[in-house]
Amino acid sequence: MKKTVKLLSMLMIAILVISTFQSVALAAAPQGAGQGAGSVVNGIKANTESIDSSGMQTMAGKILGLIQIATAVMAVILVAVFGFKFVLGSAQEKSDYQKSFIPLIVGVVVVFAASSIAKMIFGIAGS
Repeated sequence: MKKTVKLLSMLMIAILVISTFQSVALAAAPQGAGQGAGSVVNGIKANTESIDSSGMQTMAGKILGLIQIATAVMAVILVAVFGFKFVLGSAQEKSDYQKSFIPLIVGVVVVFAASSIAKMIFGIAGS
């Protein structure tokens, strides 16, 4: 029974996620336009001369730095807590704590790698 409910709920979530990415555009050509809606849109040009991306890069750099610092602090605290419990725990508890170290290490690596990649992309885009 639980597996059926779980399967149905996952199916419903998948359907909802897929349906949110749909987009339907029903547009008709304006009257008198020979080539359809494309002729109206082709005349519009974006003004990209006054865009200053240095402010965005500065803000993104601050946010990424904050995320790295918060992750480092949390990782140190969690390693200390898990290490303390590992030293004082029984054999079964030690096995559980060893299993909990793996997701912690993977999470820290993912956060630092993602923020480093984002910094590298902003560095290349800023050049």
